[in-house]
Amino acid sequence: MLQSMRENMKGTVAIVVVVFLGLIMALSLVDFGASGGHYGQNFTDAAEVNGNKITETELQNALQQERQRLQAQLGGNLPPEFLSDDRLRGPVLQELIRNRVILDQAVTSGMTISDKDINAFITQQPEFQINGSFNPDLFRQVVGHGAVAYRNDLKQRLAANQLTGALGGSSFVTQQELERIYGLSRQTRNFSWVSLPIADLPATIIVTNDDIEKEYEANKASYNTQEQVAVEFIELRVSDFTANVSVAIEDVQDRFDQERRQNSNIEREAAHIMIDGDNEQAEANIAIVQEKLADGSVDFAELALQYSDDFASKETGGNLGISDGTVFPPAFETALENLQAGEVSEPVIIDGATHFIKLVEVIGGADSGPSFEESKDRIEAELKTIEAEQIYVERLAELNDLAYNAESLAEVANQLGLSVGETALFTRGGGSDAVLSDGRVVSAAFSDQVLLERFSSEVLELAPDHAVVVKLTKHEPVRTQTLDEKSQDIINKLKIERAKKQLAEQAEELQAALATGKSLDDIAKDNGFVVNSENNITRETRSIDAELVSHVFTLAKPSSEQTPVTSSLYLANNDYVLVSLNNVNNADFSSLSEEEKRGARLSLTQASVSSELRAWQSELVNSADIEIIGANQY
Repeated sequence: MLQSMRENMKGTVAIVVVVFLGLIMALSLVDFGASGGHYGQNFTDAAEVNGNKITETELQNALQQERQRLQAQLGGNLPPEFLSDDRLRGPVLQELIRNRVILDQAVTSGMTISDKDINAFITQQPEFQINGSFNPDLFRQVVGHGAVAYRNDLKQRLAANQLTGALGGSSFVTQQELERIYGLSRQTRNFSWVSLPIADLPATIIVTNDDIEKEYEANKASYNTQEQVAVEFIELRVSDFTANVSVAIEDVQDRFDQERRQNSNIEREAAHIMIDGDNEQAEANIAIVQEKLADGSVDFAELALQYSDDFASKETGGNLGISDGTVFPPAFETALENLQAGEVSEPVIIDGATHFIKLVEVIGGADSGPSFEESKDRIEAELKTIEAEQIYVERLAELNDLAYNAESLAEVANQLGLSVGETALFTRGGGSDAVLSDGRVVSAAFSDQVLLERFSSEVLELAPDHAVVVKLTKHEPVRTQTLDEKSQDIINKLKIERAKKQLAEQAEELQAALATGKSLDDIAKDNGFVVNSENNITRETRSIDAELVSHVFTLAKPSSEQTPVTSSLYLANNDYVLVSLNNVNNADFSSLSEEEKRGARLSLTQASVSSELRAWQSELVNSADIEIIGANQY
């Protein structure tokens, strides 16, 4: 099934669907090793989709990843409000909801992936390979103890990918659509324009005190500040205690010996010949393989190369790597356990495919694995972390007891041998201090308990190894800024407004002249302006003001070159522009080379697939049973 998926996902659909799946997996951020609360705390659910919950932990993880993506993409100097929970929470939660709805639809539609295909997919992922080959030890190292959860999650997402791939594969464009849309998308336009610059106009405009006072009184309600608070805080991290922990070499040796005993469990290296289907050809191949295995006339690896339908392993003699008893389907593992090294099983049917399973090698025993010297540093670090975690739990309990009624967190920090930090003033949108990057801290700072009752917050367990408690140090409520505070802003505003009015009055006279049939060149000459002209500009032209280009492409096509279409607009810099659209030329699809035509068709098909996927996704969301549980928290 996975092979057919790959074959059906070539070209356009593959590009769109792989990107789509990548977005799903990136934003879902499943923690394969854990779920639910930590240290006895159950995190609040953020939403419920068709009876399935999206936890606050999932949402906060997704928010953090989105912040990291934006910082990597746009640079590290973004204003704090750009990365705040207020701005990001809604879009990120909606994306998680959309992804969950698609997973639900995949399950409802009966989309599934066999264990065989899951295994093949995993073995081909670069993050689990060394020198281009799947490495079971690396796989276990990457996914840790969450191998089962990882496989289940991957199975769901590949099924969702199968569903989106089916939709994408049905998209097409006709030749007529292709030519029309290509002509419009690559259209060129010729136009002229005259700029009436605002330049030094504001400097010549007089604004009186009476003007300022009238503007202030008229708009006083809009001059309110945002409510702000500053807090002191104590952060607990497991890593804070690691440096002060010492581990005896005897404990390291004891742990090493224990691991050796535990790791003596047998692991098995497996190979197989898989024959898919139950048709006559499959039955014939099964009989041939069975016969040749029985008489030993052909090597197992050669039979795998010739007859196995598992493309991922046939080139390597059917080798599937090493299993500790949990990697392969239960029936496969049972057959493997009943073999001696070098033996091949009778046919085993799994998910409609017949397997001849070979036990290549049994691995295990007390002498296997790295030496003590090779393991010492790792074990010492692990033991330090375990002890630091215990200290963390003890400090966490003490912090809960001491912080609530404390007059100051500095006193609490002193009793616990910790440090206390303090933020600058920040709004409900967050602030620049690192501790405010988690929306739960901002929410706690503005809670009634902290803001009104002036107690410390509850201890917020942001992660299994990270907790924070905050207490108010300063509060600036909403207030109306004074006339003195707003005076300069009002002056600047009135000057710009009046300068723009002057430009508009001047432009009206010029537009009236255009309306009488006078050309833009003649008007410019009469008024001492410079006419700018550009030919063959496209929507992607960047050598001219983007706002001007965008406006030009909104204008109707002139009926002839002798009757241009005129228009005007303010640019972002407040300059006023008179525009004359002289000519419009659609691109000629027939003039393209065959390679260019194929590229144009591919590009348009990609756009069509993306559009249809978005529409389908929106329809699923609209028909889903969705409850936003945490909407009132931020």
